[in-house]
Amino acid sequence: MQAIARMLEGAGVAGRRSLVAEDRPGRDSGTTRAALHADGPSRAILPRAAALALLILFAGCASARNGNDARVLRVGDGAATRQYPLPELRDDLGFQQLRVVEDPHFDGERVFVGFPLEVLLEHVGLGDAEELLFVCGDGYLIAFRTSVLSQPKLQALLAVRDAAMPAGGSTHWLPFRHGTELVSFDPFYLVWSSEDESIDLGTDALPWAFQLVEIQRFDRDAYFAPARPALSASAEVREGFAVYRDHCGKCHRVRGVGGEVGPALDRVGSLSSVLNHAQLSDFVRHDSARFPRSKMPDFSKLLSPAQIDRVVSYLEAMQPPR
Repeated sequence: MQAIARMLEGAGVAGRRSLVAEDRPGRDSGTTRAALHADGPSRAILPRAAALALLILFAGCASARNGNDARVLRVGDGAATRQYPLPELRDDLGFQQLRVVEDPHFDGERVFVGFPLEVLLEHVGLGDAEELLFVCGDGYLIAFRTSVLSQPKLQALLAVRDAAMPAGGSTHWLPFRHGTELVSFDPFYLVWSSEDESIDLGTDALPWAFQLVEIQRFDRDAYFAPARPALSASAEVREGFAVYRDHCGKCHRVRGVGGEVGPALDRVGSLSSVLNHAQLSDFVRHDSARFPRSKMPDFSKLLSPAQIDRVVSYLEAMQPPR
């Protein structure tokens, strides 16, 4: 600031100053100019160096007003992907708060600051989408059917920070242990709340997606088509594909589609290719008592024994020839 003041003084501008824009060019006006008015009758056109200094000053003020928050939300709509900087979304939509009675990650009641999901989707051109894909920074993919948003008293918020964290600070969330790592939920965290206690906020239909970086218009059947088994496959294998698509595909790839948190399940040397049926079923079950700090969920609590058996049959059918 002092350096800028010295530049202005060096330009011969003294006393009380105010920036004035003259009339724009037109039939009856002269050249558009920006001028500094000093005390007294004299009037000086702002020198180039001083104008540059003021631009730097104003840009710095704007940067401070935006909080220097560099987070960006990517939005994919067909072939085009657009980027929405957080300060721009804040200016367009404003922030709202949402109280969450029982957050599944932070154990207990929290209040979050962010954008109502339905309002955000309308703003970015996805308000008419029947299905979306939430893409997370660690490679986690979540298919989401937007019809659930029509449930009365259900609220979804794309959170930018925990309200307990200071606005404008660099830390936006409480620490969270994911597997063996402590992770931040930046850039965005999708949270849910409802005044209707009959709505299950823990269902897969309402994903609590953290490290969310992108929202895409999505066609689940088209996306997972390369991983679909042959028409000649048994009913058990076809049913196993549905289990993979809805659960395993969030983190693992088959035939090049799916998440990237864990390894591809159809590669040479994968556990699916080296374990027998019973061993692979036991691993897929993934009892948390045996794998206490694994990122992989405890599927013994999420899937039935029949579902585990079928998805193992599907994985065996998708292995490369030996």
